[in-house]
Amino acid sequence: MRKLLLIVPLALIWCMSCSKVKNLTQIEQDFSPYSQDVNTGDFIDSAAIVAAGGIPPGGFTYPFPAVAVPTNYQQILSQYNTSSDKVNSVTLKSTVLSVTQPVGAPLNFAKAVSIYLSAAGLPTIRLAHKSPFPKGQNTVSLDDTNANIKQYFLRDTMYVSITATFDSIPPKNTTVNATTIFHLSANPLN
Repeated sequence: MRKLLLIVPLALIWCMSCSKVKNLTQIEQDFSPYSQDVNTGDFIDSAAIVAAGGIPPGGFTYPFPAVAVPTNYQQILSQYNTSSDKVNSVTLKSTVLSVTQPVGAPLNFAKAVSIYLSAAGLPTIRLAHKSPFPKGQNTVSLDDTNANIKQYFLRDTMYVSITATFDSIPPKNTTVNATTIFHLSANPLN
């Protein structure tokens, strides 16, 4: 009976310590695989919009072409001595749009923005959005959808696309930078 009284508490302590060790090895890391400058003049033909009678009531929506983004997931996971089967989740932490040219210019021409993510064999999902778009600011943080994009991250390439609704024509040679930060959660002991 004495042995049982000694063994049961020791077994409980051992089990609790295993859980603590597992928690201590939990990897929580932010990384930024995507920062892209987009010159709106490369895509939006302001002369054609004016020739067609200008911007329609409610604005006009433009789907920018998807950009291939190498995930480099194997390199990222090896930095933390883990592997793809140990990844719990990958989520968007933040997306920020900033006007970089002309310096200090506001994003007043945008009415709404959505960022989408796709990858081979996976559906396209909305990752972040902002509507209505705040006026008078040259940097805007988008609202994320809290989607777990683990399966997209574990592909060699993800595709990021932006759809924007404009209520005015962006000034000529306007460059907007989009930067995303993702959060990786993994546990090598899983």
